[in-house]
Amino acid sequence: MMAAFKLDGNKNQRCAFCKYWYDQTNQYIKPQDAKHGIWKFETTAKCLCLKWNLQKGAGMRCEKFENKLG
Repeated sequence: MMAAFKLDGNKNQRCAFCKYWYDQTNQYIKPQDAKHGIWKFETTAKCLCLKWNLQKGAGMRCEKFENKLG
């Protein structure tokens, strides 16, 4: 299931948009309206977090978040 999300720098921290969430080809995210910072992400996706060495869901949050898109 894809969910729309406003990407606002490091303010809205979701693992799917973190550089430590190992989605090498960014297959679980795609722009919906990139001009306005609206992106979609696959809510059921899980990938390895390279910071914590744990499987984390795309919608999870973390204080170690670093935006991989900008």
